[in-house]
Amino acid sequence: MPSGLQHRAVLRNPAVLINTASVSRNLRNDVLDRNITLRYNQTAKDANISEERGIKMFNKSIIKKAAAIAAVILAVTAFPFNIAKADTQTSGSTVSQAASEYTEIRTASELVEAAKTATGNYKLMTDVDMTGVEWTPWDFSGTFDGNGHSILNLSVKTVSKKTMKTYDGNRKEYETYGAGFFGVLKDSKVTGLNIYGARVEVTSTEPCFAAPVAGLADNSDISDCIIKDTYVSLTDSAKMWGTGGIAGFGSGNLDNITTDVTLVCVDTDAAVRDEQFMGGAYAAGFLNIRNCSITIDGYDSDHGYVHDGGLVGMYMVYPLELSKTYQGEVLNNKVKGMITFFEDNTDRRAYCQANMGEVMNWTYAYSGFTSDFKRNETYDYSVTLLPEMCSNPSYSDTVTEATATDFGYTTHTCSTCGYTYSDKYTIHEHKVDNYSVVKEATGTDKKDGIEAGTCSLCNQTVYREYAANVVTDDSEQTAGNKASDSQSKKGLSESTAVFTIIVVVIVAIIIITVVIMVQNNKKKRRHNRKRRRR
Repeated sequence: MPSGLQHRAVLRNPAVLINTASVSRNLRNDVLDRNITLRYNQTAKDANISEERGIKMFNKSIIKKAAAIAAVILAVTAFPFNIAKADTQTSGSTVSQAASEYTEIRTASELVEAAKTATGNYKLMTDVDMTGVEWTPWDFSGTFDGNGHSILNLSVKTVSKKTMKTYDGNRKEYETYGAGFFGVLKDSKVTGLNIYGARVEVTSTEPCFAAPVAGLADNSDISDCIIKDTYVSLTDSAKMWGTGGIAGFGSGNLDNITTDVTLVCVDTDAAVRDEQFMGGAYAAGFLNIRNCSITIDGYDSDHGYVHDGGLVGMYMVYPLELSKTYQGEVLNNKVKGMITFFEDNTDRRAYCQANMGEVMNWTYAYSGFTSDFKRNETYDYSVTLLPEMCSNPSYSDTVTEATATDFGYTTHTCSTCGYTYSDKYTIHEHKVDNYSVVKEATGTDKKDGIEAGTCSLCNQTVYREYAANVVTDDSEQTAGNKASDSQSKKGLSESTAVFTIIVVVIVAIIIITVVIMVQNNKKKRRHNRKRRRR
């Protein structure tokens, strides 16, 4: 049979047709089963992935919540701890924003200690009596905030350790020493510092300038100060020297200062034609002066060239290049007093005026000056000019007691010539009921501890020094304060221990909770896998 006929015969045979349909059905069923199986497996796989992601998200969520709860518990727990810590701070504590900016000075001892450093920022926290302290002029660069407080009875008999370059009227240079509260004051700011009853009495053979605040000022600002009953005397044989009522020589600014000074210059070498300077504000240089009030009683015995002024001895801008462009200010100042002097020199200058003895540079704004000033020149060169014109002065003393608002002081009056001056200032009267320890005493003999209390009369904080073995009049109160401080420290220590225990317990609870949650999640995952296999 031809092949084409055989093919038709096969197609027409019923048995063959049945087998072909069966095979086709089986093939379709196999494909369908495979698709279902693949889809099932994929679905299961996706389910496992989703489950794992869900578990991870669940774990992260639980951990975040646990951490948040722990943070809240820690904050709440720490709050009373911080309060307890804050309660241990005393009223005189230096832990404050100001303390981060300034080193606080509360006693004469702390002031002496501060002067051992050449730089820094300092703040006077109370009036300080320097009786019994021989002060070495402080060579300083920084900020000194007198805070409206006063230094009483400052005594200076030596010059600074450092020197500064100064210039005379011929622009000759000198390495010069300074004497005063500050010796060499460089790039500094001094404000709110009052000086009462200071005595700066220096004898030297080197170039030197003496003044109550700063013997030498280099680019420094001094403002809002009161200087009263202060005596500045310089005895010198050098070629360049002088005294001033605020500063000696220099540059910078003097603003809003009231000074009441006695200035004395004594030249001990008649053979040397020296350059001598005296000024109620400053002796020489080019400090700006604004809104200053000067009361001066000056005495100058010189064998060279005198440069004296109720305000400034000599105004001169230095160095030379700066003098060509510098514009200064001398505004709204007043002078009252007298300068008595002689100039033992045939080549006479004898500069002495109410404002400026000599002006080398007329490069400043000038207005508002008033004066009640007397120039008093004498011609007996054999007699050294001093405030006490008696050869043997005899003084009677009158004591003025301190009050809650005013310092006490002693007034000395010469019964022969009538000269009078005041010194030996005493701190305001204070009444303090309770003192608290702000600095523990460490020495048994030396007063290196500090107590503080509030005065019921003036409401100011009052500080006093104490030694560990010294019993004060209110020893019971002091002992009670120390006991209170001890209890506070003990309470703080106990609070610290409790806080530490709480933290450890919280951390342990968090760890245990997380471990339990992880174990439970693993069990759930194993259980779900068994169910899918079935």
